[in-house]
Amino acid sequence: MVYRYSRRWGVVEGGGVRRRVLLFVIAVAVFAAVQGAAGAAERPNENSAFGINLAGVTYWSSEIVFVDLFKHSQTWKSQAPGKAYAQGGPLDLTEDGWVRSLSGDGHFADSIILSRINGRYPAGVYTCLYEGKGKVGFAHGLEVVEERPGRIKVRVRADSTLLNLRITETDPADPVRNVRFIMPGFEGKYERQPFGPEFLKRWEKFKVIRFMDFQRTNNSRQVNWSDRPTPNIQTQGDSGGVALEYMIQLANTQAADPWFCMPHLACDDYIRRFAETVKRQLRADLKVYVEYSNECWNGIFGQARYCRDRGKELGLSDNDYQAQLRYYSRRCVEIFKIWEEAFGGGERLVRVLAAQSANPWTSEQVMDFEGACKHADVLAIAPYFGNALGNPKTQDEVAKMSVEQVLDRCEGYVEKNNQIIAKQAQMARDRGLRLIAYEGGQHLVGHGGAENNKTLEQLFHAANRHPRMKWIYLKYLGGWKENGGTLMAIFSSTGRFSKWGCWGLMEYHGQPVGDAPKYEAVIEFVGENPRWW
Repeated sequence: MVYRYSRRWGVVEGGGVRRRVLLFVIAVAVFAAVQGAAGAAERPNENSAFGINLAGVTYWSSEIVFVDLFKHSQTWKSQAPGKAYAQGGPLDLTEDGWVRSLSGDGHFADSIILSRINGRYPAGVYTCLYEGKGKVGFAHGLEVVEERPGRIKVRVRADSTLLNLRITETDPADPVRNVRFIMPGFEGKYERQPFGPEFLKRWEKFKVIRFMDFQRTNNSRQVNWSDRPTPNIQTQGDSGGVALEYMIQLANTQAADPWFCMPHLACDDYIRRFAETVKRQLRADLKVYVEYSNECWNGIFGQARYCRDRGKELGLSDNDYQAQLRYYSRRCVEIFKIWEEAFGGGERLVRVLAAQSANPWTSEQVMDFEGACKHADVLAIAPYFGNALGNPKTQDEVAKMSVEQVLDRCEGYVEKNNQIIAKQAQMARDRGLRLIAYEGGQHLVGHGGAENNKTLEQLFHAANRHPRMKWIYLKYLGGWKENGGTLMAIFSSTGRFSKWGCWGLMEYHGQPVGDAPKYEAVIEFVGENPRWW
């Protein structure tokens, strides 16, 4: 079989895709116009000083973003009797990633729709819709209660282990495609409002939405405009991230300023088309935050190493790290200018220069090289607290601490952090910029091997769930405000705690607010501290 898969947005199987594309664009435009007419008093985030970093959309996510759960799904895996998982041989796919044909002899393709939120699935009868001819089935105890071609009713229990869909037959001339798996109660409205009401309600008080993880920014491979994800591909949960059209629609829905991270490899044409799409579809009353990639100062990411190599090639410094920061600074300004051209000026743009919070020298390098600060609006840092507790050299000592001792240390780190915030804020003001936070919050996680220390992991989880964490967050946010910080984009929305960190303000879809001290603190602070700059 021939493996064919690209992200090009075009007509794949007849005119259906073209019509869906046209209807989607029209729906976004109409929705933007209607929402733009809404009164300011109706917006819960109108005076909010905070943004939220949304967690990425994946099949293993514990946050339900779309009411059509198939948008979260895993890419198709090839399966065959007697073979190991996903070892069924090459899959013949359409350009948008749908299964065009199967090889026979029991060969099938399957996809995990959503997993790992056992006991918390919205229970009820879901509707699976699809186009084309073939056979669609389900596994892991999902019960089919009604079926006809193109439409299947499936009962999902709250305690289901995972949601899995499989294609056992498909007609190459009219393959199974455009699969949807719609939550109960949303069949009649999922197209015009694709986002779950609980998801929208949970984040309605945040004025800015940073889409870094939605875009799968870190280590992105997108170069050309044809590489981007579109609304028509099999899943929004693949390595390319969520389609720009959905991000714009979400920003329009929430009356929230979108914060986009441009892929580090993206060519100028990609940047220009991205900006033009935003200008065309975004509500006219919203601003746009523009950032080049994410943490290009941080060597763990491919984008940082790319900046280092480009900076060295261009001879921007004899020092590798300085060359890295200088290339980042130069590319930022180039990208800002493209956005300014697309928007006819910079009035609606917030041009972001980012640097390392704990190292003010990086801020100087980024802001001062070739006068970059004159082309920007803000300096962005990530003033986390607690990172030192994950040091592999002290992991055994920390693992013996009580939760209260860990929280005591966190309070001390918050106090020290305030000094750095004050210094960074002054440096920004000296150059005519505001200080904002592209990320922020606790940073209790092992690193450099300490992430495998189970005792340490469990200790950090307990500290994040402890009621006292709410008061530490309130103190932390107060220090940010008092020491010169303005907007803070909290990291992050919803995510399961693991050895890789406890980043989510919420741990899972439907979590009671009283069980989420970090979320409680942020929502309380947002309500009591309207925008102060």
